[in-house]
Amino acid sequence: MAIRLLGSYADILSNPGTVAFSVAGWFGRVSRSTAGIATVLLVAGATQSYALAGLVSGAIIVGIAVGGPLWSRAVDARGQLAVLPIGLVASTLSAVALGTVVIVDAPEWSWFVAAFLVGLTSIDMGSLARARWSGILTKPSQRHTALALESVNDELVFVIGPPVVTVLATTLGPVYGFATGIAVGILGGVALLLLRSTAPRPAAVIPDAGAERTSAARRRARLPGVVIGILPMYFGVGLVFGSVDLSAVSVSAFAGQPASAGLILAVLALGSVVAGIAFGPLSASWPAGRRVLVTGIAYALVIPWIVLIRDLGTLTAAVLLAGLVTTPVLISGISLIEVRVDRRRLTEALSWPSVGLAVGVTVGSAVAGALIDTGTAFSGLTVTAVGAIVTGVAGAVVGLTGGREPTPAGEASERTGGSRARS
Repeated sequence: MAIRLLGSYADILSNPGTVAFSVAGWFGRVSRSTAGIATVLLVAGATQSYALAGLVSGAIIVGIAVGGPLWSRAVDARGQLAVLPIGLVASTLSAVALGTVVIVDAPEWSWFVAAFLVGLTSIDMGSLARARWSGILTKPSQRHTALALESVNDELVFVIGPPVVTVLATTLGPVYGFATGIAVGILGGVALLLLRSTAPRPAAVIPDAGAERTSAARRRARLPGVVIGILPMYFGVGLVFGSVDLSAVSVSAFAGQPASAGLILAVLALGSVVAGIAFGPLSASWPAGRRVLVTGIAYALVIPWIVLIRDLGTLTAAVLLAGLVTTPVLISGISLIEVRVDRRRLTEALSWPSVGLAVGVTVGSAVAGALIDTGTAFSGLTVTAVGAIVTGVAGAVVGLTGGREPTPAGEASERTGGSRARS
């Protein structure tokens, strides 16, 4: 079984340039994965106020939600090679601005403006890597495996990035942690920019055939239906992530073992990574709609029982199970988008799930925190259960409808090998 799984990944990674852009895309993600915690440490170190630090960090999330899809739409229209240089320069300048206004103790409103700009100028490197895979691989099963690999990369960057930045911030100083996360992300983006041969063609050079041009332009003016359907799934997963993060801290403190919070989050990440590695190749032959349906229902059945937990050990075991059903949901949603969406809007479409996830994390953390403050250390787990149910319901709806919508003639059939009809 292990040989089969590894063979599936070795097969897609044997294509020229794929290892290079996948690795570059991983490092490019680091700045997004570390921006929140690095900003919290930077602001808290300067003001001793975690409340203010959390608010400033939240401004980054708002910026990402606003700017992420706009950057991705520009990438689709003009190409990665044209847009990335602008984004990297803008991202560097905004990060320098945020670090500067905090260090020199500028007015607090400027901290929020700079933090918002950090998020606004952040390009989703994961969607750029996924778009490259979609342009290179021809078989639907291979593309699904590649998307699974990138979802594992998403998990790994959050497993490795924040702890490393935290160690640097607490040993050398908050500025070092903040600067390191930003610098690594920028270098990853530069590396991706230099890998020109695997960059997908921009929509501007992909011709619309005759009478299809007007209808294609009209489709590109609205958010694809399948993306609208998938967003609640990712929002629900975000609720789970945000509430589990705070609940791990509160329950560990309640049990008199505050260091256990890190262990709980590591167990969640471990389960997610293991499930992601296995799920990609094993489900490659499933229709895309069925993957969303099955994983969404599994998520809603496995996680909500967490509200019954009242001890640290059982919570750790439950979080491991939650990790095992999480990455399959994320992979299935991305895979369905890749199958359904017009290739001219693929990068933009692939960036929206991360927006839904980020908003869910923000809401989940806020609501769970309020429940914990007014209830018990375990009260935040109610948000975890609700998030799982939201994901399950949305997954069932999207899985049963298949996210069907018009696509340019010939485009979907060429890219999916006929899988659209089977889904």
